[in-house]
Amino acid sequence: MAKGWLRMAIVCLCASLLTGCWDRRELEERTSVLAIAIDMAEGQKDLYRLTVQIPIPIKIAGSSGQGGGGNADAVKIMSVTGRTILDANNNLQLRLNQKLFLGHTRVLAVSEEVAKKGISDIMDSFRREPQIRRLMWPIVVKGEAATLLKIKPQLAQIPVVFLMDLIENGVKMGAIPDQTLGDYFNQTSNKSMQPFLNYVQASATEVRWRGVAVFREHKMVGTLNDVQSWSLLQLRNEDRGGDVVIPLPNTDNGYVTFRPHFVKTRLELTEKSKGGNKNNEAFAAMFYCELQGDIVEVTANTKVSPEKFIQDMQRLIKKEMEERAKKLFYQLQKEDNSDILKLGLALRAHHYRDYWEKHDWHKDFKNFPIGVDYTIKVRRLGMEMQ
Repeated sequence: MAKGWLRMAIVCLCASLLTGCWDRRELEERTSVLAIAIDMAEGQKDLYRLTVQIPIPIKIAGSSGQGGGGNADAVKIMSVTGRTILDANNNLQLRLNQKLFLGHTRVLAVSEEVAKKGISDIMDSFRREPQIRRLMWPIVVKGEAATLLKIKPQLAQIPVVFLMDLIENGVKMGAIPDQTLGDYFNQTSNKSMQPFLNYVQASATEVRWRGVAVFREHKMVGTLNDVQSWSLLQLRNEDRGGDVVIPLPNTDNGYVTFRPHFVKTRLELTEKSKGGNKNNEAFAAMFYCELQGDIVEVTANTKVSPEKFIQDMQRLIKKEMEERAKKLFYQLQKEDNSDILKLGLALRAHHYRDYWEKHDWHKDFKNFPIGVDYTIKVRRLGMEMQ
C-alpha cells in the first residue's frame, strides 16, 4: 500500500514538471498597437474610421544593435472602417499577419466631431476589453483625430511617445490634468460627477495642448482654454496650473508674471434657511484657494518700495484669479451645465439627507450659488537692477 502511494506521488511530481504555458504567444508573434484614433468615416456618417499606430521593432533606433531609421519609418499607420469599434478591429485583424494586441496601447484619440456626437458606444467597447489598460490617455483632438498619429516630431522617434511625454511632464508640473481612461470610467459611473478629457490640436510636425473638453454624460458640450483649465486644476485638484501674466496698471505695456508653487484649496458648503422654514433650505458653495508663488518677471518700473509692490501685486493677482474663476463657473453652469468641479460629489457626501435626496442635481447645478475667495502670498521677487 505504501509503495502504491509512493508511485502515485512520483507520478504527480513528474506531471507537475511537464506543465507549461500551453497558450503562450511570443512578443514577435503579436502586432502591438501604441495609439488608436477614432473619426467618422468620410461620406458615411454611420461608420467609424479607426486608425492605429503600430511600431516596427526592427526599424526602431537601437534594436538589434542597428542605428534604425527615422521616425517616419519606425511606425506603420493603418486605417479601417466599421459600424462599431469591435467591427473595425475585426476588419483590421484581417489585414494583419499576426494577432492584434492592445495591451501596450497608451493613447486613445477621438475627434471633436465624434466627441460631440457621443462616445458611449466607443467607451463601452474599451471598458469590456480586458487588454485595455485603465492608465491609457483618452484625448479629444480638434479636427481629425488621425492627424495626431501622423505627426512627425523631431524630438522623438515614435510620435505617440512624444505625446505621452508632453502629457506626463505637464501632469508633473501641475499644468495638465491627470485624466486617464480609468478616471473617465469612474466619473461616468458616478451620478454626482461629470467627465472631462484633455483637448489637443495636432499639425504635421507638432501637437499642442489646448485645454479641456467638457462632457455631459458621454457627449462633449464645450471646451475650456488653457487659462480656464488652470483655474479648474487649482480649485478641483490643488494643482498649481500655469504662470499668471497680468498687465501692470499705470504703465505703458507693462506686465508682471506670477508663478504659483503651492496651492491649498478648501470647499465649504453653507446652508441657509429661508423664512425659518426648515423644509425650504438653500445651499451655496464657496471655494477658498491659497496660492503661494514668486514674481518671475516685471517688464516695467513701478517705482515703489518692495513692501508696497508685494501688497499691490497680491491684490492685483487676487482680483485676476477670482475673475478667472467666476468666468469658469459661468461657462460650466450657464453654457455647458456640467459639474466637473466635483460639487455634486461633496453634496452627496456631506448633505445626502438634507439636500441630495430632495433635488435633481443635473437640473440644480445650473443655478447653484458658487463663490470663490483667493489668498495670494508672494514669496520672492527675485533680483533686479537698480
